[in-house]
Formats: sequence, C-alpha cells, structure tokens
Amino acid sequence: MEKSAKTEVSPLQNYFNYDTSSESNVFDELSTANSSAMMSSIVESKSTQDLFNAAVKKKTVEITNNITTLSLDPKESEPVVCKIFSQDNSSKTFFDLISPSSELDSDMGSREFHSSSLTSFTDSSASNEGPYPSPLQGFEDVSDVLNGMESDRSREAWIPSEETRRALILAATSSPGSYTPEKELLTMPGTVLEEDMVDGVYQLMKQYFSESEANQRKVLTVSDVSQDERGLRELIQAECFRAAVNLTGRLLTPYGQGYNKQGQPSKHTVYTIQLWFTRFCLLLKLNAFQVVESEANPWWDLDKPDLYYQFYPELYGGKLGTMVPFQMRLLLASLPAYLKNCPKAFERLYSVLAIVRKILSNLDNGKSEDGSLFELSPKEREISKQVWSSREARVLHSIINVALMAKNFILAIEVLQSLAEKSVSINQKRALESSLGRIFLQVGDVINAEKCFTVANSLKRNKKNTLSTNTADLRELVDQGLVHVAQNNYKEAHELFQKASLLDPSNIMVLNNIAVCLLYMGQLKNALTILTSAIDSNPRHALHEALLINVCTLFELESSHSDQNKLALLRQVAKYRGDAFNVSCLKLPLK
Repeated sequence: MEKSAKTEVSPLQNYFNYDTSSESNVFDELSTANSSAMMSSIVESKSTQDLFNAAVKKKTVEITNNITTLSLDPKESEPVVCKIFSQDNSSKTFFDLISPSSELDSDMGSREFHSSSLTSFTDSSASNEGPYPSPLQGFEDVSDVLNGMESDRSREAWIPSEETRRALILAATSSPGSYTPEKELLTMPGTVLEEDMVDGVYQLMKQYFSESEANQRKVLTVSDVSQDERGLRELIQAECFRAAVNLTGRLLTPYGQGYNKQGQPSKHTVYTIQLWFTRFCLLLKLNAFQVVESEANPWWDLDKPDLYYQFYPELYGGKLGTMVPFQMRLLLASLPAYLKNCPKAFERLYSVLAIVRKILSNLDNGKSEDGSLFELSPKEREISKQVWSSREARVLHSIINVALMAKNFILAIEVLQSLAEKSVSINQKRALESSLGRIFLQVGDVINAEKCFTVANSLKRNKKNTLSTNTADLRELVDQGLVHVAQNNYKEAHELFQKASLLDPSNIMVLNNIAVCLLYMGQLKNALTILTSAIDSNPRHALHEALLINVCTLFELESSHSDQNKLALLRQVAKYRGDAFNVSCLKLPLK
C-alpha cells in the first residue's frame, strides 16, 4: 500500500495539532562530524509567563528529535504541570533530516564539507550533509587544490550561465592583464560587522556575579591564537565561534574583502572562498541570519566569472571549473528559509537541482559535465556519475529540510519517498524509512508511520552481522517510543526509552525522552533528577542549549525561586563551554 499523507479529518488530531505559527524549534550540535550527541526536546512557541495559569487551557507540546517534530495536544490524562519546555525564539535552528552515505567521498579524498548535525539515529557509515556544514572542514586539503586529481576535476565542474561563459572565454583568450570585466560581473564581497562579536557567557557572568569571577572564565579569544588558518581551526575546535568569526574578518581584510569593502573589486582565491564559506557556517550556527544575508547578498547565485579558475589564467593556468564548494551552494540556496522566505529558498534549490541533473544528463550522453566534448575514460565517467548522483541526493535533502520549515509536509514526504525508493544502501534506506515515519507522526498519521518503522526494522534484520531479528536496537526502540508518545501512552514510551538507555547509557537524547515521559506521568522531581544527573556526569556533553532550556523550565515548574539553580548552571557553562553558547536558554532576566 502506497504511503501518503492523510488529508481528511482524523481522530488523530485529538493528539496532534500542529501550530502553523510556531517556529522550527530544533537545534544543531557544534562538534565533530562523528558526534552521537542526539537529543529530543519538548518545546513550544508560546511564552511561559502564564505557565501555571494556563494549565487548564489548551496545551500544545512539540517533541522535537533529529528527524521531525511531533505536536501533541492531548486533552486528557495530562499532568497538571503543563506548558512545559519553552524555547526562546532567538535560538531557532533546524535539523538536517537525512544522512546520505559518505563512503564515496571518503574513498575519493573528497573536500566536501560534512555537516556536524545531530545524527544518533543514522549509521556510522553515513555523514549528515546538513544546512550547516562543519566549519572545521572549510580548509581540508586546500593545499592540494592543484594536485590534478580526477575527483577534483569532477567536483569542481559546473555549468555557468551564458553571460558568465562569454566572460570566461574573454578572460581565457585575452593577453594576460588586458581583460577588464564589467563591474556587474564581479562578486565584490565584504564583511558588515564593524565590531567584534562578544562572548555572551562572559557578559552574563559579569552581570550576575562580578567582573573578577567573569575573568576567571578560560575561553580563547581571537588574540590568543595565530592569525591564520591554524588559529581558526583552534578556535572552532574550542567552540569559540564568535572569536572565529572575528578572525575570518581579520583574515579577509588583506584581500580587500574586509569591513566596508562590499562593492569594491577584489581577487578571489580558493583560500578566500573557503574563508567566506567557513564564516557563513559560523554565523549560521550562531543564528546571525541577518548578518549572513547581508554578507551573502553579493554571492547568492555563485555564478560570477571571478568564481571560476579560468578567470585567473595567471594563477591557475588552464585549470577549469568553479572554486566554490558545492555545499556552499546549498547553504546559500537554503538561507532565505531561515529568514521566513521559503518560496525563494525553493526557487534557488530547484535551480541548483536543475543544473545538477543537466550535468548527469551530459554524462549519460557521452559529454563532460559542462556539456563539452572533453573525452572521459569509462572510469572517470563512472566516478563523476557517482559524485553528481550523490549531490543530487544532497539537494533533495535540503529541499526536504526547507519543506519541513515551511510545513509543506506533502512535499517533504513525496521527496523522501522518492529517495527511499532509489536508495541501494541498506543503511541509508533504513534511515530514510525511519525519517519518513517520523514525518508521518508529525502530520498525525500514526498508521503510515508504523508502516515505515516496520520497513526500517525489516531492513535491519536483513543486514549481515547484526542483531538477531528479535532484538531491537537503539533506532527501533526510539521509533517505537515516539509512536507511544504520539498515542499519549507515556508509560509504554518510558519503558522503551529505558531499554534504549541500557544500550547507550550516555545518550542525552534518550535520557531527555525518559525525563519527558516521567513529567507526563506526573513525576516532575524524577524528570529533573534525570536531566541534572546527565549534566553533572558529563557536563561537556550535556550542557547543550536544548537540554538546558528543558532543565530551566523544570526549575521554574518546581519552585518560584529557580534563579539560584539557573545561576549554578551558568557557572558550569562558563567552565565547560566556549563563546558559541546561547545564553538565552538559561532564561535568566537581563538586569
């Protein structure tokens, strides 16, 4: 039976009520690509100032995990303490939902930018290519850009617009230094931040304690590292993203692309473009969407002639192709969605998808990627087809993300179903089916969600060297638990999450889900103990904004004197977290 979103009114709406005015309250962990720190958080878009007074009113709760958001509106059997886990809208981000296989990229020495998105439900062989590529990978193998590897030639291929193509021909055929393009054909970027970004944790410590105690916070600043790529890596590894943004501004200045240089001609290199990509990644992770929009405006289509190697024959000889990383195209194409302009994001993503499919068509018809008659060996052609097929899937993943942000669940389901049908990897297909099931839960279709989870589980059981057919793994237990939550069966969900915790005792997502169930079973203190114990036992891992929002809201539910507990959390944050931390999650009023 074909799986599809149900449009008729269903009794399930008694449990699922999606608030179309709410934001996509999801979070993205800033860590290495191998992180397994996934979390599921209960959030809501309303203010919690009427936390207790609204207990008898309609209560909408969203359960957000790395795949989807469940909006529950149970009218019965709900704990007295409701309106829980409010998330401040200033910290909204969203999850990448799919994890395409990275085996091809790793085998071929790819310089692609793998996201560090939260991904505990995907297999270890997959890497999340989310909207936030890892800033740390912005400079991988840059020194090898001219190494002549065939995989580089394929990855750097692109089909320019006709106007850009003509300009590139003029640049390549003119004598060195004689070609002067029109100003409109140049990218001409520049930074817009006049002052350095500041550490919010330090400011809050200074406000609530003292300047001397705030000064005890050990966190790297832009002045503590070398003013080069190595220093940038050091800052990113320490989660000092604000300082890293400050350093990118300093590093771009000598190239004529620093503050107040937007609109002035300057030369691009692979290094400067990687700097910009890293800067955009950092700003997005810091939710500085308006800043990214201002700085990305000169770049948006990434098709100006000065972004291609052949525009600089004196630097790159006869090398062809674009200097722009493919993931940068997806990042800037998706950017309008963060600014509540999903139609423009769709327009840009489908434009990228059209070019990717044209490249695949060229390869199928015996041409090179850009449509020329450049001769490719059978091996080269096959490698290129694999690269661009993988990129086609990445664009579709981004379209799904934007569709979920726009609450266009029908589009998200259709695209995800097509990806699942085409997938040949068992690991990937299982992750896709599980993701699809969670989207069905989000629209209130429990029946089709369970069908997807059944398919995902059968795929696990068809794998060699895996658990027995009667043994559930972490993904299966969490999927089953979410189904029970959707049906308001918190006791059964709690038991499943407890079993999942036995498989992975340090998994923050599972512990958070256990706390959620305990709260809805009327055990507020036990729920709070679960979360605070997780923080105490592993502060570097568990001091995550999404978890702390939950903990601070529970503090408020437990006592009217919650600020002391919040201040204790602030001291832990000051000790263990870098300047990327969003202090609004502590819900401490500004003095």
